Amino acid sequence: MEEKINIFGWKGQDKIEVGEDNNNYEVIEHRQEKHSGEIKKNSHIIPKVNVQVVKQIIDQMEQHTTHTSKYLARKLINHYRWHEKEGINEEVFMSALWGGKYRAKYYFPFLYYPLKILEDKRIIYYGGRGQIMRLK
Repeated sequence: MEEKINIFGWKGQDKIEVGEDNNNYEVIEHRQEKHSGEIKKNSHIIPKVNVQVVKQIIDQMEQHTTHTSKYLARKLINHYRWHEKEGINEEVFMSALWGGKYRAKYYFPFLYYPLKILEDKRIIYYGGRGQIMRLK
């Protein structure tokens, strides 16, 4: 017999909407407030060039093979040379990108949201644990 445990908080999947104009994408996330249950929208403007760079990296991957988002992060770090701009070594930057002070500045606008946009366009499958598969 299976036992179910109810956890207070979000009871559904996050829904993301993607819009675009000539130069940018707009990613709209729906997030449920933990205590009030109210669903709020957060909007993020992502330059199309950020998505194009990620797509160029993905286009080099073999179709229907899986890579991790850390693989793409490493490629982006080498492309943009962020660690040099921040004056730290590449490995320290990689760790900080994933859970440190560079997460908001680099991870979300250059990796996470571009991946969500490419997923919305059905160019990739972006699954749990950072798994990315090129579909087209």
